[in-house]
Amino acid sequence: MFRRRYRNLPPDQQTNWWVIVGVALLLLSLLLGLWLYHYFTALEKPYYEIKGYRVASHATFNRYLRQSGNGHTFGQLARFLEQAGVADVAAPESLLRQGTDWLDINEPAFALPPRDQWPNIVNTLKVIRDEVVPAIGPVDIVSAYRTHRYNRKAGGAGGSKHKQFCSVDLVPQSNIGRRELVQELRSLHARLGPESHVGLGIYSGLRFHIDTCGFRSW
Repeated sequence: MFRRRYRNLPPDQQTNWWVIVGVALLLLSLLLGLWLYHYFTALEKPYYEIKGYRVASHATFNRYLRQSGNGHTFGQLARFLEQAGVADVAAPESLLRQGTDWLDINEPAFALPPRDQWPNIVNTLKVIRDEVVPAIGPVDIVSAYRTHRYNRKAGGAGGSKHKQFCSVDLVPQSNIGRRELVQELRSLHARLGPESHVGLGIYSGLRFHIDTCGFRSW
């Protein structure tokens, strides 16, 4: 029936029909190509970027959880943070991020801190919630707990508080400038004083460090 109708069409309409079919096929092939490009790009990049820093993707984290015992222990850590009243400060997943250079040093993107260190992060998260966020706005965690091996290969300090699950490296979500960021953080640190036990480190760009394991700054 289709062929009969097509043959009965005038030549110009037959040509128009083929043009329409050709355009439709071209659009479909472009859409398919775009989808394949994004699909394979996602497979090749196990990370996304936050302010220029590479952060392991959620798919990478899910693969980590499927490793022996990790999912169960992570669930216990999430419940501990909830009971401590700090579960809303940051996604528990972000507290397992070792750093942003795991691909360069060939180390796992995530690591679970020992259970006896879990209380160390509570006060740090409270300072972020009660002091840092009100001063500069919401923040993203790009590095938290690190194993000794990761810290050594990344060139971290031997006494790094990251190894004690007491510190985090952060970047602001807003478009705050570096000068304003540094002023706000230094003012905050001075106001809190030695009794807060807050450690403040300011790195290049917009990355900075917060811990509650000793009052100091760099």
